[in-house]
Amino acid sequence: MIFSDLGNWEREKAVYPKAVNRGLEYIRSTDFSTLPLGKHEIEGDLMFALLQEASTRAWEEQRPESHRTYTDIQFLISGEEIIRVAPWSEDAKVSEEAFELKDIAFYEQVGKESELVLSPGSFAVFYPGDIHRPCCRVNDNGTIKKVVIKIHKSLLEL
Repeated sequence: MIFSDLGNWEREKAVYPKAVNRGLEYIRSTDFSTLPLGKHEIEGDLMFALLQEASTRAWEEQRPESHRTYTDIQFLISGEEIIRVAPWSEDAKVSEEAFELKDIAFYEQVGKESELVLSPGSFAVFYPGDIHRPCCRVNDNGTIKKVVIKIHKSLLEL
């Protein structure tokens, strides 16, 4: 997992995987106010963007999730959001598994979670297996706009 801000990316990018840097470059160079919500291809099905608007809610109302095939870069465009994160552990109990259909599993229970507070310009990178609970409210429920870059695991292989 990586947590940072696009303003720090120039200083940090030398240690990021090349595919993550391509995703961040797409974010940096794209005017999302001109794009409709939904899927936008970057490198076909190997890398694409999901432009989303979502409502934040109490963390207890959001489900933790993880992926098997795609890495997420979650970049906040507007609003504020907490993403709770937990390392995989024996405590993690899957409640719904749809890796084959949608590359996602949801959890009914995870281990100890930490909080990442995102403001516009912040991003988090979640690799396959990283458990994360997005769209949690900071203070009050609200609307956020974000882009999620999905990077196929084959682009991250050494």
